[in-house]
This record gives sequence, C-alpha cells and structure tokens, in this order.
Amino acid sequence: MNLSDEIINLMRDKKYRPLNLPEIAGKLGKSNFISIQETLNQLENKGEIVKTKKDKYNLPERANVVVGRLQTNRRGYGFVSAEAHDIYVSKFNMCGALHKDRVMVRLIGRRYKDGNVEGKVIKILERANNKIVGKFVIKNKTAYVFPTDKKIFCRIVIPPKLTLGAKNNQLVVCEIEQWSLKKRPTRGRVIEVLGDTSAKNVEIEVVIREHNLPTSFSPTVSKECESISDTVLAEDISNRKDYRDMFTVTIDGLDAKDFDDAISICKDGSNFNLIVHIADVSHYFGVDTALGEEARERGNSVYLVDRVIPMLPPKLSNGICSLNPKVDRLSFSVEMVIDTTGEVKDFGISEGVIRSDVRLTYKEVDEQIKRGKFEDKKVGKLINDLRELSDILEARRLKRGSLNFETIEPKILLDENSKPFDVIIRERTIATELIEETMILTNEVVAGFMYHQEAPMIYRVHEEPDYEVLMQLEELLKELGYSVKGKINHPKNLQKILAFAHKRPEKLLINSLLLRSMKRARYYPECVPHFGLASPHYTHFTSPIRRYSDLVVHRFVKGVLKSQLKGKQLIKLTDKLYDICEHISIREREAEDAERETVNIKLCELMSEHVGEVFKGTITGVAQYGLFVQLENSVEGLVHVKFLNDDFYTYDSEHFLLRGERLGKIYRLGERIMVKLISVDVRERRIDFVVV
Repeated sequence: MNLSDEIINLMRDKKYRPLNLPEIAGKLGKSNFISIQETLNQLENKGEIVKTKKDKYNLPERANVVVGRLQTNRRGYGFVSAEAHDIYVSKFNMCGALHKDRVMVRLIGRRYKDGNVEGKVIKILERANNKIVGKFVIKNKTAYVFPTDKKIFCRIVIPPKLTLGAKNNQLVVCEIEQWSLKKRPTRGRVIEVLGDTSAKNVEIEVVIREHNLPTSFSPTVSKECESISDTVLAEDISNRKDYRDMFTVTIDGLDAKDFDDAISICKDGSNFNLIVHIADVSHYFGVDTALGEEARERGNSVYLVDRVIPMLPPKLSNGICSLNPKVDRLSFSVEMVIDTTGEVKDFGISEGVIRSDVRLTYKEVDEQIKRGKFEDKKVGKLINDLRELSDILEARRLKRGSLNFETIEPKILLDENSKPFDVIIRERTIATELIEETMILTNEVVAGFMYHQEAPMIYRVHEEPDYEVLMQLEELLKELGYSVKGKINHPKNLQKILAFAHKRPEKLLINSLLLRSMKRARYYPECVPHFGLASPHYTHFTSPIRRYSDLVVHRFVKGVLKSQLKGKQLIKLTDKLYDICEHISIREREAEDAERETVNIKLCELMSEHVGEVFKGTITGVAQYGLFVQLENSVEGLVHVKFLNDDFYTYDSEHFLLRGERLGKIYRLGERIMVKLISVDVRERRIDFVVV
C-alpha cells in the first residue's frame, strides 16, 4: 500500500478527527515528515483531502466540502455537480473560478427561494480553460481578449509583443500565462488568429477551439500508423475463429465511412443464432502507445455538421479496423442463442476473422422492407430473421420497463462551399431499430458476463431521475391534459405517458420534456442499473472505432478470456479506471455540445435566408420573457413578450403559460401557432419570431 492510500485509509476511520502533520506521522508510525507533507500536498491539490485553517487535514465530505466541476451560465451563477446533489454557487461566491473548472466548494446553507444547497468556491483544483477563444479588442492602447463563450466571465490582457499580429475585432485563440491574483489581471498570449467575424466557417472553428477538439494527429501517432499493415496478415488470423464463410452484412447510414459492427443471423428451429461482429481495434495498438494515449485523450469521435473529427486516424477508422465489405477484417464476435421470448439461452465471445458480404444502408433496407421485396435472397432472409428477432427483443425490453423515446435529428445539407441549403429530419425507422436492438442486447450480454466475473470494467450507467424533477414534470403534464396515475418515477407510468403522446401533435414536445427530466448517462467502473433501458448491467462494447470506452472494455474482456488481467497494461488501466471514466464522460459531453452548436450555427445560417417568411410551429417553452417556438424543421426561436403587443401578458408559473390581462388570450406549452421570422443572429445562435 502506498503512502497516499495509507493516509486516506487513516482518515476514513470512523474515529478519525482532523490531525496536523506530526499527528498524522505519529498515527502512521512514520518519521519522514518531508515525504508525508509532499503526499498531503498532492492529495490536497487533487481535492481528495482538505486542509483546515488550523493546518489540520480531513476528508472533504467530513469538512462540509464538495469537489466537482463548475457549470456556469450567462447570468453569472452556476452549479457544481456532486454525487448527491448539485450545489448552487452565486456569482459573488465564484472566487475567480470559471466555467468547467474543477473546484472545491464549502457548503454555506440553502437558498430560501428554491431550497437548493448553496456553496462557495474555496479552491480551484484544475483550470479547464487554459486556452480561450475570444474577440481581440484594443481599448485605450491596451489589448484584450473577450471570450466568445458567454459562460466565461473574464477578460484577458494581451501584452503588446504577444498579439501575434491580431487586428482589432478579429477572433483569436489565446493561451493563459497568468491567472488573476488579487489586483493583477489575467494575462495571456495570442497563439492563433482565426480571422474576421465574417470569415467563412469561422464560427465552426470557434466551436472546435472552445471545446478543445483536436484538429490533427501528432507525428508520433502518424509514424505508428505507418507500421500497421493495410491488410489482415496471416499471423493475425492464427488462433482466431473463422467466420469468413458465414453470410454477414453491415447496416449503417449512407454517409458512414467507419463500420464498427456486422451481423450474421440464422434460425435453428425456434431459436435465433445471432452473431454480432465488432471491429477488433485493440489488436492494432497497446495502451502505452501514442495511438492509445491519443485515443484516450480524444475519448470519442466527434461528428460536426460539416466534418468528422475521428478518435483514430483514418488509416485505422476507415481502413484496416473498419468492417468494409469483401475484405478480411479482425473481429471480436459475440455469438448468442436466443429463444422466442428474447431470452439469451447461451452465448460465447471470440476473437475472429470475418469477410462482410454486403454493405447495406438504413435507407435501402427501409425501402426494401416497405416494398416487401429484396433484390438479394440472402439479404432478404437475413433482414426478415433480424426483424422478427428485433420485434421480440423490443417487446421484452419494454415489458421490463425500458423507455423508447421518439426524437428527431436534423441533418443539414451543405453545398460545396459549406453553405446550408436544406434540412432533412431523421427519425427512428425499422432499419435503425434492427441494429439498435441487437447492439443493446450485445452490450447487455457482455456487461452481465463481466459483472459475474467480478472483473475490472467500464459500465454505462444511467441513474434514476430526481423525484423532485419528475414531480415538476407531472404538474406540467397535467396542464397538457395528461393523466398520471401512481408514482411518476415508475418506468411503466413513463411508458404510458410516451404511448399516450405517440399519436398526438405534441408528441415530440412530450418526449423532449421527459428526456430533459432524465439524468445524463455516464461511464463508471461500478455496475449501476441503467434506468432508461431498465437493464441491470449495461456497457458500451459495440463501437470501439469511435468510443474509447468500448476499446477499454474490449481489453478487459480479452483479459478475462485469456486469464491475463494481471498483465502490466491491464493493471495500468485498472488503476486509472475512475479517472478514465470521468475523462471520457467529460469528453462525451464536450462532443455532444460541439455537435449541437455546429448544427445550430448552420440552422441559423439557413434561416437567415428566410427572414420575413411565415412558418407553423409548436410552443416548446414558456417563460416570463416570452415563448420558445419550434418549427417543423427543428429550428427553435423566441417570441419575446415585447412583441406580443395586442395585450399585456403575464407569466403564470403554476400553469406554465402566458395570459393576456385585458383580452385573456393564453399561450401554453404544446400549442400550435403561426410565426414570422424577423431576425437571425448567427453569432449569438438566436432566432426571433413574432406571432401572426
């Protein structure tokens, strides 16, 4: 046991009281004060222990202190996410902390308005914004950078020799050289000039920099790629199960270039023999390689509106790792025998080699299912068997309490100059359901296997939603005419709400409201049931080309199958598992936020060509300052209350509506209205409507 663990274990003792350095040394039976002090400093800097005003040490939870990430908003206040609850931090208690910083917060009571726990930042443990994107502005001969991210409240002074030639009002990236301390301002240096605010695609470049998305691979990574063969070698195949004679297909989107998964299926009497083949990415590089470190740092591939930022270099992601048709590829395959109730009667996990026969797209599968006719008989039989199994699996999943959310995903069509010209709304289809159900099942089988092996593992967890949040949702649903019988937090009741909404015009709104009430799924080294899927064990195994979590899971599963969990690489992964889970969960959120922002940018650009036009929309939000309205193409904008000039409108927070005081006109959630687009601000991602 190392010294850090000894100190933490000492403080975890129920009889422990805050001790100073000499007292801790005495309890540990050690005399090397220097070594103990260094370890205490390291633990304090990581937020694992707290130093009191009397120079004594304690665990944060025993000192009324919480450690977590600070999430701020444009109004200046924020919240620190903690295990039990979120802590509110006013703008007066930030103490220099900025959006996404990892901070230590002392609890100071509860807010009288909403009862939220309130805290004050007492220490900044880790800065999240060492590089900041902003506008370069010269005022009174002094150069500043003002962050484009409105959640970051600071201005950075740029010394004259560190401007990199930036011109007034240009967008730049600056690196912080000195954070503000007492009366000294934050200082930095310009490291990249993005260009004028009107430059082509500059807004996308801003998003990429704001979310710290990498734009290239290092020379070391590229060099390692060069040593990897473009074809499967004979020595790669030895000791692998050969699936090349088995009819296998991939089903993906039309524009997909990296194929993580392939399917083989046949019926044996009343049972289904399903084999899900997953790209064996972990075969090609180790944990300690430059490729391994880069994949870990990136965490996942990012699918922006106009480009893909891959987790792995294209030679791997689109080449040797991708399960492309008509070529040999290494797989990590899960064979399952499934009965007519959807129960997995038997399964096996093997390293294999496959040769995918056909590359199918969701669109062509949906079209052929609709026609009831397949051009290839083998494809037709596979799809029919897969569809039969998919229906069984979905029914079983819903029976146990899993939730099926109906959402839309806008796909922006761009011309050769990256200018948007149309929006396609993508929804869940029969073809996407086929793959979704088989991948959910595969992830569950692997997670259950590893759980019962009691092996190190990364699980995909989704905790139950907060009851208070659901109670607020219940009040809102009642206003929309939905009857909720029994406890709303029971999955069956949530299913009934979704089913009732399915054929109603406000379907998407109800699904959106329910989704917002859910907690965010995350990665964690301990098994916690997945609420949304009603699954006792769940992981991510099926996308190792684009998710680091899956890559790590592959390494652990192989370690169990080969009895090699004590190998150096897997021990290293195990020791860092909590840190890895936190890191990839953060990177996932960054990727999702960046993807959403780039879509909003292009939607704003598209709508800027339609100012003055009238559209039909649905009220998706009501606030004191106005109405949020979503159009059929997914665009959402605001009708500010100042433009509701036929009356004086007041906000009824109890019933979630705006009511005119003189005429009694009411605007409520879910209502369909006609609106005219009056302005678009691409920089602010703001769209304004008026009611017509």
